[in-house]
Amino acid sequence: MTLLSEDEAEPIHSAILRKEPWTVDAVRHLRAEADKRLREGPWSVTTDRPPGVNLDVHDYYGEAPFWWPDPANPAAPWIRREGRVNPDRFTANKNALSATCDSIFTLGAASFFLDDPRYGRHAARLINAWFLSPKTRMNPSLEYAQAIRGVNEARGGSIDGRVFVRAAQGMEFLAQSGQWDAKEAAATRKWFEEYLRWLERSKTGTDERGSGSLRASWWAAQVAAIATFLDDKAGVQMAFNYYRDSLFPRQLGADGNAVREEERIRPLSASASNAEAMATTCRIAQAQGVDLWSTQGKGGATLATAIDYLAPHLADRKRWDREQIAEFETDGIYLLAFAGMGTKKPEYLTLYRQLEHPDSAWLSVVDLIAGRWEAAAHQTRH
Repeated sequence: MTLLSEDEAEPIHSAILRKEPWTVDAVRHLRAEADKRLREGPWSVTTDRPPGVNLDVHDYYGEAPFWWPDPANPAAPWIRREGRVNPDRFTANKNALSATCDSIFTLGAASFFLDDPRYGRHAARLINAWFLSPKTRMNPSLEYAQAIRGVNEARGGSIDGRVFVRAAQGMEFLAQSGQWDAKEAAATRKWFEEYLRWLERSKTGTDERGSGSLRASWWAAQVAAIATFLDDKAGVQMAFNYYRDSLFPRQLGADGNAVREEERIRPLSASASNAEAMATTCRIAQAQGVDLWSTQGKGGATLATAIDYLAPHLADRKRWDREQIAEFETDGIYLLAFAGMGTKKPEYLTLYRQLEHPDSAWLSVVDLIAGRWEAAAHQTRH
């Protein structure tokens, strides 16, 4: 699988059947979220289209968050207001994509861990609507994901695709549950083969890869996840090599700070998102028996160095002494759980559990993975 190994997945499943105490809360949250998702969707990129933009109805479209209409001339090209999100920009496709991918993950996980075929059947319907049906499918690229009205409406951006990491894992759960038609599974993999080619070969994809920012980090996480899902060994190895040899050494300072992200007006949010993407790639590698956690950059810094740099600010946001024009919000604190397991530092897991975060199927599964790791470590000690 992508984010956990099969050697982890089956013991978690067995522990749930035995109702081991460390599984109970996470299972309750997972079931509640899956029951909610059974009543939602399907979504389609074709349902809501941007006004005044002439595109194929199957093309994903979104508008860059920090660009606004010019108040002095509403008909003029939009202008940039760094760090200030335009709430009126077109986000319908992004919201639908996020809902689809989160639901596929939730329902796939519930189908596998809770042995309930209702969840798997609905997940398959959502996959068919978003990826396969000729009437409702999305074209496999994000070439129009970060458009700017009047400036560049064909401005792509792969970062909106970071939700595909969760979708890929959800589909793997679904395949393991036996609730996914083999022909539809093969057609979905074909869609992701085309999307992976877009990531690797398009100008947008190569620009993201070379950006030196969190966009590059999420590009690497996506390539690693999707190549794993496709069993594309060459693609997986390329993503891991890129992370080890180029991405990580280039991005972090010797004290673990993300230099490019601290230049932004939302530096804490951007730095945390960058670390989240890196931890995701390291976790994908770990599930395949590859150690990227010990990758070193400037001054011998590792990802643990970056987490140690961020941890005090995640625990107490008031300790961040740089400008942060908006309240820090993230559900990406799971990076602490992944890092705790990957670097064998239980204190990261302790901090993860101390921080406030919303109930979600994603974090419930992270809790199950972490709980199994802690239970195994306890058994080893005793």
